[in-house]
Amino acid sequence: MASREELGIAYSPSRFSHRYGPEEVVKLHVKTVTEGSKIAKETVEHEEGVVYGLSNNERLDIFAAQTLPGEAPIFVFIHGGYWQELGREMSSFMVPPIASAGAVCITVGYNLAPQASMDEIVTQIWHAMVYIISLAKRRGSSGIYLCGHSAGAHLAALMLAVDWMAECMSSNSLIKGAVLVSGIYDLRPLVNTYINDLIGMTEEDAWKNSPTQYLPKIIQSSQNRKILVTFAEHDPPSFKEQSQQFYQVLAAGGVNASLTVVPDTDHFSVIENFQQDSYILTMECRRLMGLNVDFVVQEMEKTGIT
Repeated sequence: MASREELGIAYSPSRFSHRYGPEEVVKLHVKTVTEGSKIAKETVEHEEGVVYGLSNNERLDIFAAQTLPGEAPIFVFIHGGYWQELGREMSSFMVPPIASAGAVCITVGYNLAPQASMDEIVTQIWHAMVYIISLAKRRGSSGIYLCGHSAGAHLAALMLAVDWMAECMSSNSLIKGAVLVSGIYDLRPLVNTYINDLIGMTEEDAWKNSPTQYLPKIIQSSQNRKILVTFAEHDPPSFKEQSQQFYQVLAAGGVNASLTVVPDTDHFSVIENFQQDSYILTMECRRLMGLNVDFVVQEMEKTGIT
């Protein structure tokens, strides 16, 4: 059995970057997403701090809702940071290329550990989704598309397991797809690591909040969804393995799922690059939502990607 230190290293993405050392790559990531989010707020119409819950962090930033028609798809981003760092204030960096293609964009804030337990964080994301689903119904949106990075991919995956008809009288078909970027889907390996020091999960807590446990429900609810599971070439092997296993079960269950390994990226640049129009995952998101398809196809043909 791996030691606490060995497990901690295995699940520390900053140690696997091909660009910089652990401290430098994290600092650069915070700088990059903060600056990118500032540009988004300066260039895209938005409403900041929309309340969906009781605490100060239960807020949404909603972009282009007043600019785009009601039927526009809604792209929802849930940030990472191991449930204890980052926030919605620095999570709108990918908005410009997505909104310019025709999607309303929403970034989700939530309380972080140790202020909130894992159970509480998951419940807050559920409340955020109830609000977003209601908004989509009021607007007559063509559909909701979830995107999460790292811990955010974990939270997004859990939302795919929810029976929204039973929870809030909304069809599961309103959630059309998901892009899960460098996610973690089985939390049990984290329990005996430094990552869990602030979260305080027991083995039972970790399994209760692991998307892997709910794969049968996700498969049942996602037969008409498209799910893209993706990770960086220089992600930790532990993250790669979890993504591959998660994808394999989805595909075996008949879900329209795909697996993409993004070359020349690490755990941080794989999401930072969403700021770029021609980035493969930006284009995949646009294609997933049926936006600017001709542009996407042309750019992918130029780069030789099929």
